[in-house]
Amino acid sequence: MTKKLLILAIAASLVLVFFGCKTTKKAAQGKTSSLVDTQWQLEALYGKPIDPGTAMAQPYIIFQEDGNTNGYLGCNIFFGTYYQKKQKLQMELTSASKKLCPQMDMERLFIKGLRENITSFSIKDSTLIIYADKTEIFRFKDSGKVLDE
Repeated sequence: MTKKLLILAIAASLVLVFFGCKTTKKAAQGKTSSLVDTQWQLEALYGKPIDPGTAMAQPYIIFQEDGNTNGYLGCNIFFGTYYQKKQKLQMELTSASKKLCPQMDMERLFIKGLRENITSFSIKDSTLIIYADKTEIFRFKDSGKVLDE
């Protein structure tokens, strides 16, 4: 069991390093916010602003062009898939690391949101809002970073 956790922790670290190293400032590229290849930093869950002190680092999500999504929950990383057509959005959480951290409440709520029946999204003024039916589940802010091509 310890060996599995060590391997998972190493894999999680490599993913974070990989995505952290492959970012550039969006302002330098002159791009506007896009669902895909933007690092979206979590601002609110279920309509309530998050307290940055409840996570080890800023949670985020990235939607990749190939239909995969990944991100950071504040302690653990996660992977999933999504399907987008115009403003319609479906998401599925496929896996997440299972490291125990001192404060896990916000992370548990983030995972709960990823398991909701996501139906749509909107982007306005560099803010991404993701809905389950008409209920706001997530509110993200464009971090100003995009993946390199």
